[in-house]
Amino acid sequence: MRFAHLGDLHLGKKVNSYSMVENQRMVLRQVVEKAVKKEVDAVILAGDIYDSPVPEADAMDVLNEFLSALKKEDIDVFMIAGNHDRGDLINYGASLFEEMNIHVCGTWNGKMECIDMLDRFGPLHVWCLPYVTPAIVNRFIPEGEKKAETFTDAVLYALSKVHMDMGDRNVLIAHQYFSGAVVTAGGSEDYLSLGSEIVDVTVLAGFDYVALGHVHTAQAVGADTIRYCGAPLIYSTAEIGSDRSFTLVNLEDKGTYRISTVELLPEREMINLSGTFRELMHPKVIEENKDKYVNIILKEVKEIPEVIHVLKEKYPYVMGVAYSDGRIRLEGSTEVHTELRDGVLTEIRELKLKEPNDLFADFYQMRNKEAMTDDQKAYMAEIIEETFGEAE
Repeated sequence: MRFAHLGDLHLGKKVNSYSMVENQRMVLRQVVEKAVKKEVDAVILAGDIYDSPVPEADAMDVLNEFLSALKKEDIDVFMIAGNHDRGDLINYGASLFEEMNIHVCGTWNGKMECIDMLDRFGPLHVWCLPYVTPAIVNRFIPEGEKKAETFTDAVLYALSKVHMDMGDRNVLIAHQYFSGAVVTAGGSEDYLSLGSEIVDVTVLAGFDYVALGHVHTAQAVGADTIRYCGAPLIYSTAEIGSDRSFTLVNLEDKGTYRISTVELLPEREMINLSGTFRELMHPKVIEENKDKYVNIILKEVKEIPEVIHVLKEKYPYVMGVAYSDGRIRLEGSTEVHTELRDGVLTEIRELKLKEPNDLFADFYQMRNKEAMTDDQKAYMAEIIEETFGEAE
């Protein structure tokens, strides 16, 4: 059995206010082309299908196009929900999808979903575990039994519902943060480094392959057959330079496997661009980079007023501008106007007076080098409202 292992599509994601939808559409077309070329039997989507629990129409269109293309090529699909997904939305139409060999598991309901497959090496069982928390699992633990207190407890309890025939091949699809996984500092999943969600990787013993999502950098954890496939696109300037791919898994006889990666190339590349202002304004440099997402690092000692606006005229897809000494300039931090003073037309620069929500959004972008999502803004607005309400 040959699988293409993907995850963390984050369809509909915006990075520094730029929609990634078209890049996502193009990279998933690449996945289909390469999956056909590699003659895969099934595609695994290991959670975080969407970037938001309530995805916009264009994100749903991309998924529909992707699944339709795989169905046309007679490639099976296994899809679970991640922490960014709304499980019941992912589950919508699951019974109908099942008839098309698109196997969907959006919510954990106290038992483990298993799909049985057969190839020339015999039976193969695919177990699906969407993202779980202690609170989710505790709803299904009977009264009187010990409740899950940690994420390890939660996953361990969920996996206790797996009844494997150890003589057959067993594959697990999960979306959790397992011990030993390395996240990119300042990257799009940097919050995982806080460790509150960590699950002991030893709970995964016994499976012939574990297809993981949640961490955006491809890597093995604990064993060669326990793997994160990584995100198919770069979703943070901190991740620039890292390779993007899907994982190709061949499971043959019990205990015999081959694992490799298949490179994915974005339609619009994201790069770091460094130099003096004069160097960056050179026509050749502009021509080479004007159609890329660029994170600009200015090698200037003196600050250049409103530099981000000037650069955006030449580089329409500027992700951010920082000085090489670490200073960061965010768009819109000052207001500029002219006044007639003593008969002289004078340029006046004033710091904008911003609401707390806007100030925090600026701080978040400066710290993470990407804009807050709508869900994050709503959550922060509630906290600010409570805090300022109490102060009043």
